[in-house]
Amino acid sequence: MSTTTDPGPDTGTETDQATPQRGALLRIGVLVLLIAIVLAAAGYIGWQLTRGAEDSVVTQREQAMSAADKFVEQVNTYGPDDVGSDKKTMPEYRSRVGELLTPKFEKEFLGNVAFAEATVVQTSVDRTVDVHSAAVAGLDEDSATVLVVAEIAISYPKSEGSEERVDAARQLSRTEVELIKQDGKWLVDDWYPAEETPTAESSEGATP
Repeated sequence: MSTTTDPGPDTGTETDQATPQRGALLRIGVLVLLIAIVLAAAGYIGWQLTRGAEDSVVTQREQAMSAADKFVEQVNTYGPDDVGSDKKTMPEYRSRVGELLTPKFEKEFLGNVAFAEATVVQTSVDRTVDVHSAAVAGLDEDSATVLVVAEIAISYPKSEGSEERVDAARQLSRTEVELIKQDGKWLVDDWYPAEETPTAESSEGATP
């Protein structure tokens, strides 16, 4: 009579089979995690680039509007205090406006500013301006068009030689300012009343 002993289940074999399966699942999990990290990083970089581009456009718009505002304020502000020692010209006025212009337009401006100077010398007119608002009508990398709304205040002596002044009716000015970016700075290249359409030969904007 022989006796047989049931060896029972072969646990070692099952353990050996489960180990590769767990390893494969672990590798798949790690791969999925890496893919998720890569996608998240790519999305973040894309978002940062988009935000950077938007910030750049906003900055350019603000700089262009600021340059147009300053020009409209400076070109419309002058009076007896600006007349130089020659009693004929307004050198400080020429300088502060000229530095806001492109070289080409500065030449036009200086060729036409004598009219404003003669008016001040002869009548002692004084002009100041309050800029109310500005809006960008067009913008690209190196050019911009800005619409500026401002209110101009004008005063005259009450009588010849009098220090007492009389205020004239305020004028609402709507100006379209053309700008060009040169050496990283927005400069005025032309300007004219917003209601008018300039022609190729027009240089009316050069006269205050």
